[in-house]
Amino acid sequence: MNEAILDLPSRTPDASCASHHGTPPAVWLSRLSLHDFRCYATAMLEADARPGVLIGPNGAGKTNLLEAISFLAPGRGLRGARLDEVDRRVPGETAGNALGDASQEAPSATTWAVAAEVQTPHGPRQLGTGRDGTTGAGRRVVKIDGTLVRARTALSEIVSVVWLTPQMDGLFRDAPSGRRRFLDRLVYGFDPAHAGRVAAYEQSLRERARLLRTGCGDEAWLSALEDAMARHGVAIAAARRELVLRLAACCAEVNAPFPAAAVAVTGDVEAWLDTASALEAEERLRSRLAAARGADAEVGGAAVGPHR
Repeated sequence: MNEAILDLPSRTPDASCASHHGTPPAVWLSRLSLHDFRCYATAMLEADARPGVLIGPNGAGKTNLLEAISFLAPGRGLRGARLDEVDRRVPGETAGNALGDASQEAPSATTWAVAAEVQTPHGPRQLGTGRDGTTGAGRRVVKIDGTLVRARTALSEIVSVVWLTPQMDGLFRDAPSGRRRFLDRLVYGFDPAHAGRVAAYEQSLRERARLLRTGCGDEAWLSALEDAMARHGVAIAAARRELVLRLAACCAEVNAPFPAAAVAVTGDVEAWLDTASALEAEERLRSRLAAARGADAEVGGAAVGPHR
């Protein structure tokens, strides 16, 4: 992949158009460029600050554009595809099959790239990502303002991308863990440090469960893990609770024939924060975890915390 494809020439965006609330959003996508992405050999899309709607017949490539935007976030995009599955296939050329046999006729592929210009309160930022196909299925590379970065999570510090597709209907039917993960993705858009807190909490949770299962942990070790779980856990619950309160307030403002959505988050830690300070909630969670060691050793995990 030519890394220059990940860059866009600079320009002055048209920010004169306001959003439907009358003021431009804090962050908005002003330009999108695709190269060998799905059905697109090349494509350029420019936009202003207003909400956008893509229309067109089936197979026109609308979802491909949305998938390209979803790659401006860490992860595998809204389709959850392997990186080499996103490459544009060129009919009539020879490519090897999955077993490495190049004798069969099949569409060949070129590595894909997406570049974008994002307007932020601190000025325009240039983002680029694509597949480096030098080895196997390749790896994903990311450039920010023309510089290669090693951590894809750096994208989350500039722009937040969230999607809800028909294929995600299990979000409303399946286990609460999926809804918690989706809510955490929403929180990341306002607080990128939330991802680190979730990772730290889950690591402490797994380590505590391992020690309880094997019986190898001493009092000081378990107490240290439970202290970390209490600190990170209450911060996680508070961030989720704050976002849900904001969503509920937005839903309450809707004045339309269609019923407004009711949004709420339930859980022990969230309920404690309704009537107590964060420090009091931390102490309560710390005490509950210590008291539940015996039961948690038998069933695994932890009976209380923001993961439940």
